[in-house]
Amino acid sequence: MRGTWMALALALAAAALAGCTVAPTHPALREAALPTLVPVRDFVANRQASGGYRVSPDGRRIAWFGVDGVAPAVWIKSLDADDAKAVRMRARALRWSADSSMLAIVADRGGDEDMHVHAVPAEGPATDAVDLTPFPRTTSHIVMPVEGTADFVVSTNLRDKKVFDLYRIDARTGARTLLQTNPGDVGWWGVDRQGRTLARVRVDGTLGRLERPAADGQAWRELAQWSRWDSVVLFGLQEDGRRAWALSNRGRDKLALVRFDLDTGAEDLVHADPEVDLDSVVLSRKTQQPLVIHAMPGYPARRVLDEALARRLDALADGKPADVQIASMDDSETVFVVAVTTDRGSRSYLLRGDRPAQLLGENSLSMVEAELASTRPITVTSRDGLPLHGYLTLPPGVAPRQLPTVLLVHGGPWIRDRWGSGATNRALQQFLANRGYAVLQLNYRGSSGYGRAFMEKAIGEFAGRMHDDLVDGVRWAVDAGIADPSRVAIYGASYGGYSALVGATFTPEVFACAVDVVGMSDLASLLKDAPPYWELGRPWWQRFVGDPAKAEDLQRMREKSPLYRAQQARGPILIMHGVNDARVKLDQSERMVAALRAAGKPVEYLTFQGDGHGNQKWNNNLAMYRKTEDFLAGCLGGRSSGFDYYQLGAWLF
Repeated sequence: MRGTWMALALALAAAALAGCTVAPTHPALREAALPTLVPVRDFVANRQASGGYRVSPDGRRIAWFGVDGVAPAVWIKSLDADDAKAVRMRARALRWSADSSMLAIVADRGGDEDMHVHAVPAEGPATDAVDLTPFPRTTSHIVMPVEGTADFVVSTNLRDKKVFDLYRIDARTGARTLLQTNPGDVGWWGVDRQGRTLARVRVDGTLGRLERPAADGQAWRELAQWSRWDSVVLFGLQEDGRRAWALSNRGRDKLALVRFDLDTGAEDLVHADPEVDLDSVVLSRKTQQPLVIHAMPGYPARRVLDEALARRLDALADGKPADVQIASMDDSETVFVVAVTTDRGSRSYLLRGDRPAQLLGENSLSMVEAELASTRPITVTSRDGLPLHGYLTLPPGVAPRQLPTVLLVHGGPWIRDRWGSGATNRALQQFLANRGYAVLQLNYRGSSGYGRAFMEKAIGEFAGRMHDDLVDGVRWAVDAGIADPSRVAIYGASYGGYSALVGATFTPEVFACAVDVVGMSDLASLLKDAPPYWELGRPWWQRFVGDPAKAEDLQRMREKSPLYRAQQARGPILIMHGVNDARVKLDQSERMVAALRAAGKPVEYLTFQGDGHGNQKWNNNLAMYRKTEDFLAGCLGGRSSGFDYYQLGAWLF
């Protein structure tokens, strides 16, 4: 009886709150034929959405991320049998054992980034994942499954929180064997498919040093070195132990695919893009030769080196721009999982021999694509003449003139915005466009993807020319007649959240309001409070931002920190933060909110329990999106759903 009354109460509450949609108030939107208002729940809590499909090496099973009831889950099933089972976990990554008997699941607890490697048998009804790295306050990652076994080589900072040692772990029993102890400066371990450690890279002062084990297996000998400011990403160690592949910018501006000689450190250039860094390379498991090379100059670009495979991938793109990625393949290379991502969502397909492509699943955006907008690449010239690339998403059904606009700033800052519905900004551009906003994304100087010189133009330019680039992007949109200069918001997460606070406090005349998600407000304390495993990367931050241990740098970092300029803010600010954030501590937002309130500035503050540096929990995402749409409706004049009945469920869970 109690359950009946609860259901009735929820139904009455939902009915009472229905119809609370907030109509747009901005003049450009009042009479516009905007598309159907997509409920927030369809963006963040679609129970039919799935992704991350991975086929087992023997080609018999598949695993993926999905939902079981209302709980996040990892699903496992045979390709040719109806035997699906769910492992209820909020997972970050999946990896099959080389013998296909076990599935490894990487997950943390509540967004704290203390990653653990769990394992569950592929066969049978068992759904309890066993923690293979049950070490408190540590983080572990899978390096390589060991050929012909259920073992994994795993890196973990169990012994020393600053660096990672190598272990071999039997996923069936949990038995662990120490393979390599980190001397304190190894940033990369080169492990082959037999589980052998063939190389390592030590970061020593301003140098990266490639070393190989000596014949006795004990001593190490140096073979090559490069500047630590070079990027040399080694992968695909060859079976002879003497060669590897790498994405490298040694001696060049942009990352290119090279053959790498592990004996001498010599590189042989294989492929480069004249406009951008290469993104990724898919290797053949059988030949260890490249199959597909990816880049993204504007729209996605791919070079497929096998003609038959090229035809199959092109067919999935259907002649339109699409990021077509081989997400997984079996050892025989006859079974492929392919993810096809566009600006309106992502779908996963199974390719088996000559059979027609089989749709496996799709993400939330893909399910509402009819109501979504198109995103196009743009180029803006900065005030000092630097070409800046980015993307523009315009709301359908309205003339692109004098629109309320959101400048959506990516995090990092050493990543980039991409065309498609990827994770850079959690597909917020589509959510915001559906609410009636023009959405501008700009890859400001310091963003990755455009070469070494472009990235290094950001040295010393936090809250300087990096921010000028964003303001120049807004001016471009205003001069083009797209943006209403009095109704521009700045929104971002992580470094993007910092940019939002910089916009609100350094250039408040440009932005009507700001939204900061897990952003830093005080650069010096960000580095002082960084996780211990950031230690090897700390010189990179010090090069671009400064060293808080030095008095002069500390003063400059303070001058570039929004926390100390709260009194300069004008428009309303929304700040949101996950309480378990391991990178940008909650204190960064707590102190900023206190400073703004002390200065009498309008600020709203929302925290998320059980999440960290970016929400994973659907109820927290629901709250974040709902708060965002209401806040921007008041500031910019777009529309809002007003209430989503899933909020009732979120309160219960």
